[in-house]
Amino acid sequence: MSQALEVVVQQVHLPAGMAGPGEISFDVRSFVLPVTDGIVLIDTGLAGNVEDIGRGLENVGAGWSDVSDVVLTHSHPDHVGGLEDVLSRTTGVAVWAGDGEAAAMGVGGEIQRASDGQLIRGLRVVSTPGHTQGHISLLLENEGLMFVGDAVGAMDGTMVRPPAPFTADPAEAERSLWKIATMSPGRMVFSHGGELQDPGSLLRALLSGSAAGS
Repeated sequence: MSQALEVVVQQVHLPAGMAGPGEISFDVRSFVLPVTDGIVLIDTGLAGNVEDIGRGLENVGAGWSDVSDVVLTHSHPDHVGGLEDVLSRTTGVAVWAGDGEAAAMGVGGEIQRASDGQLIRGLRVVSTPGHTQGHISLLLENEGLMFVGDAVGAMDGTMVRPPAPFTADPAEAERSLWKIATMSPGRMVFSHGGELQDPGSLLRALLSGSAAGS
């Protein structure tokens, strides 16, 4: 199914002082994933992104009525800001988030708990806290494809940790990276940055560098 995976990219701009001394710009990605009996939308991007998601659905031959599930990796606004707009266009969709995340999202409606090891439409929930308390990743087991959210990102052809100002518990986040490395997914897709070749080796290099104090 991942051949039909549609990546929805939105640009984010942060003023100086919010994530460091200078102004920064980066992308944030949502994912439209066709499954056997529906469409899973992974994250919803910033508010105002809904038309881009709609085009992503069209690109896989689907519409809003086909969306069966929305899975939110965590509660930061660049990942859940578009949720209300998505819900206004869908009917009967199941919304999932990790433990402790729903209360931080500030949206109406019931958000179901996505617990570690649970299967959602063929996606295995992997608890990867640290960036936020209830951050989750998702593994499409039959293809070895992992959606890692903000557990780790990509920049200039390599893997990077998310900015420290946005990471709630750096020690827990590091344990989650080791957990992902142990699972050895064949592919990783990031909420920030494009897909990289041989992600397992790159992640091990990132972790080994940390262990060596670099």
